[in-house]
Amino acid sequence: MELNRWRARSRRRTAPHAGTASTHAGTTNVKAMTAVTLAAVVLGYAVGGSATAAVGGFLTFLTFPAVAVANALVQYLKAGTLQETPGPPVVAAAAEPRLLAVPGPAAPTATAPFWDALTPAERHDLTARARRHLYRAEEVLCREGGVAGEVIVILSGWTRVWVHEGAEQRIIAFRGAGEVVGERAALVVRDRSATVTAESDVQALRVGAREFGAFLDLNPRVRAVLEQQVYRRQVEKHAFHDVRGNCSILITDITRFSSPVRTDADREYVLSAMYDLMGEAFTASGLDLGRIYQEDRGDGALVVVPPTTPTDAVVDPMLAHLAAELRRHNRRAAEATRLQLRAALHVGPVQRGPKGVAGTAIITTRRMVDAPAVKRRVAETGADLAFVTSDFVYDTVIAPAPGLVDPNRYSRVRVRLKEASLSAWLMLEGGGSRLRAV
Repeated sequence: MELNRWRARSRRRTAPHAGTASTHAGTTNVKAMTAVTLAAVVLGYAVGGSATAAVGGFLTFLTFPAVAVANALVQYLKAGTLQETPGPPVVAAAAEPRLLAVPGPAAPTATAPFWDALTPAERHDLTARARRHLYRAEEVLCREGGVAGEVIVILSGWTRVWVHEGAEQRIIAFRGAGEVVGERAALVVRDRSATVTAESDVQALRVGAREFGAFLDLNPRVRAVLEQQVYRRQVEKHAFHDVRGNCSILITDITRFSSPVRTDADREYVLSAMYDLMGEAFTASGLDLGRIYQEDRGDGALVVVPPTTPTDAVVDPMLAHLAAELRRHNRRAAEATRLQLRAALHVGPVQRGPKGVAGTAIITTRRMVDAPAVKRRVAETGADLAFVTSDFVYDTVIAPAPGLVDPNRYSRVRVRLKEASLSAWLMLEGGGSRLRAV
């Protein structure tokens, strides 16, 4: 619409000048022809010496002005037509300026990372006030109880947020790219409420508390974004306290993680890829893996989903997306970086132990993912994903077949425990042969 209005104004500016020029040209032609015609009359009379020659010259005089006036009228009408015709001239269209779309601010939703919620202008302003810094793995960004003197925006990498509970350390959350830590410094709170440690190398922007406060004063919309995220984190703390009771327990294990074909760099790459793919798969189910309790197990992960989150969200569509991402990864991976994943899901009571979480349900889930029958089927088929689940999860979540879940792809397996054995259900994705009952 703005572009059409600009073109219309351009036509209105240029068309009157064209009409005026044509009129002046017509008038000039009339004057010139008048002088020529009068000269012809005088010459005709002088040569012929009769009134007939004079009349002929006079009639000729009338003919030329009439033609000139008609020509001027045609030029005037053409100018008027160009002025009223809608739309740009075809030839001139390519030379007209293009209006570039300027992206608007991202909606300050409850889930949008802080950096993603800023406009380009706001990001530029904040970057100008900050200094870049590289934190190495295990380096402390903020320390619980310390002075809150700066705000940190994570550009890449992951951090772990945790607090002391007596002699224990309790993980509150994991923060990744786009998120802000130490935001209490911007809210006139001068002590740190938690310790933030770099899980891997972290690129970040460090902004002094005073500079960040001035940035918020000039950008009140950003203050609203920050306040929403502070509120979300208050709710998040309570969610981590809820890792008790009957939780959904997911344990993953990377097959042949310690294989001699892998270097330490390969193992680091494969482990990082596992977390990335799991994060994307959880996001597909509307869950944020970074805000769910998890422990790194060296060659896999323990994820404890609180009772407030239904178990079916951990299954559908999370598993389908995880299997698809694993297939995509393995099609492009060399042998040393191939990612074959075993995963087990169970539901049961979880208690907080001296170093994290504990409970018989976690032990059972661990035994399922390590079951010899599961490992054997992965070796036989070369499956990208082996997913094993307890009878309870199969009966209550898998069998009803919601969404992308196909219960016909599951077959029974036996999981041997130290004291006994139990029945479980196994599903394979990718690799060779179709799963048979084990």
